[in-house]
Amino acid sequence: VLVESPDILLQGALADELPDLLCQGMANKSTFVADNLILATGKVLLSSPPKSFESIKKIFETLAEVIQPGKPTDSRRLALVVVRTLSRTNMDLVRPHVSLLAAPIFASVRDPVIPVKLAAEAAFVELFNVVDEDSKVFDKFMAGPGADLPANTKRSMADYFKRVAMRLGAQARERREAEGGQGGLGLSNDEQEDEKEIWSVGKLEVAGESFA
Repeated sequence: VLVESPDILLQGALADELPDLLCQGMANKSTFVADNLILATGKVLLSSPPKSFESIKKIFETLAEVIQPGKPTDSRRLALVVVRTLSRTNMDLVRPHVSLLAAPIFASVRDPVIPVKLAAEAAFVELFNVVDEDSKVFDKFMAGPGADLPANTKRSMADYFKRVAMRLGAQARERREAEGGQGGLGLSNDEQEDEKEIWSVGKLEVAGESFA
């Protein structure tokens, strides 16, 4: 429905309830349900995000929770893919919530599960717009909301940013310039693949009704 007839959900009677339903679904103990709702959330935020700031904040809080180490691996990867893609396509939507996302994404960049690690690296670089802004966005974050992070986390994050994120950003910039357009970070899922995954059609159950 979200792929072919999004207005049914986004403009219909369920529209006001949708953010809460998405958050409940992403937190579902069934990974099948959670993963499908993470993708559904990506579709909603890419196509017609809720107008309420609080609704969007709640969605990003839930995504941040899903990304935390210890949560199901594939759910974490999908949530990171959603955050990366949104950061690339609609940074104005994401920017007010960077402080919610930065720590859990950073906690995943050294994950032993390689797909999660790669997705986290890509999301971290995109969250701080390293390709276009170098360290400007990151420096502003560290001087603002990031100043409240624990000292160890701040130090580790700053070190990682200098050693890894800047290098990844430079590589992506070079690749983009060489290709004359958008380039990935050398991941198995580049930007186009990420977006395709979000728009893949899965089964979605909302309010007892099944949508495919």
